[in-house]
Amino acid sequence: MNERKKAYLRLLPVFVLFAVLCIAAWLHKPQDTSLSERRPLAQFPEITVDAVLEGDFMTDFEDYATDQFPLREPFRKLQSFIQFYLLGQKDVNDIYIAEGSAAKIEDALNEQWVQNSAAKLEAVFHTHFKDSGSKAYFAVVPDKGWYLAEKHGYPAMDHQKLLELVKNSTGFAQWIELKDTLDITDYYTTDSHWRQECIGDTAQTLANAMGVDISQQYTENMAREDFSGVYAGQSALPLPAEPMMYLTSPVLEGASLYDYETNKTSGLYDLEELWGRDPYDLFLSGAAALQVIENPACDTGRELVLFRDSFGSSMAPLLVPGYSKITLVDLRYLSSTILGNFVTGEGQDVLFLLSPGILNSANLIK
Repeated sequence: MNERKKAYLRLLPVFVLFAVLCIAAWLHKPQDTSLSERRPLAQFPEITVDAVLEGDFMTDFEDYATDQFPLREPFRKLQSFIQFYLLGQKDVNDIYIAEGSAAKIEDALNEQWVQNSAAKLEAVFHTHFKDSGSKAYFAVVPDKGWYLAEKHGYPAMDHQKLLELVKNSTGFAQWIELKDTLDITDYYTTDSHWRQECIGDTAQTLANAMGVDISQQYTENMAREDFSGVYAGQSALPLPAEPMMYLTSPVLEGASLYDYETNKTSGLYDLEELWGRDPYDLFLSGAAALQVIENPACDTGRELVLFRDSFGSSMAPLLVPGYSKITLVDLRYLSSTILGNFVTGEGQDVLFLLSPGILNSANLIK
């Protein structure tokens, strides 16, 4: 056998693999979303003369090819396994593991962004609530990096500085300190959020500051035994699944949740979401611009307006026993300029309960 034939034979497996991938790509139906990563996938870009000439088409096509690659998910898992376990890389896709819990590498603190966020929230209170006799409260939700990043040598936001900035910039509100009511075991090991069954002390701290009684005898219910959170999907590492619980009581079961966007009324827990893109959407059916909880078991007439992010989804039900009505506002999805069309100040308690990732952002608060 001459050298040319030997060379062809050595290249044959490469050609076969290439042919298989081409056929797989041709047969592969593009996916809209990645369930594991909880994000939309790039779609085939529109072909226009301007897009081609300016290079945008090729850039978008590269994103499309990366996201829609056949067998992408198995390849992601294999790559992450090799990087983390065989090569000893400290993080994969910006996810690291410490104390048995997955966490995301944080953005550096931007003092101006934090101060701008605080100023926007102060403007919201003064515009819509101050003249009604409402009282404001402010609490920062500690994220997992608070307890893990600096301790284990990962890039860390300056959390103490963030607290100081927010506290000094929110003189309109009574400050409520939460960081000492939690530790890393109160969070899901594969997700960013806290476990509802572990945040009773945190809820009580909020209630004590606002002067309401939320005492209840709760029943812990198993939602799923095999919950895998967003960090499991983003890292593509074989992280053990974990149980997801939710708390019920006669008061919570008698409460109703109205969503302005869907115009639907439901209970506080949406069990169908357990099998959707993000099982954490069990709590209040997930992210929403504007919702109202009505609690007929409370006869005090007290109302709460809760400005929240996703952490508030599992916290809000625990505050329900203290209020006849809770209005939940997520300013990531509802512009403060139209808030007055839906919420008017009538002497309610107003609680700003937000995590560092929201406050340390240029544009998340509208």
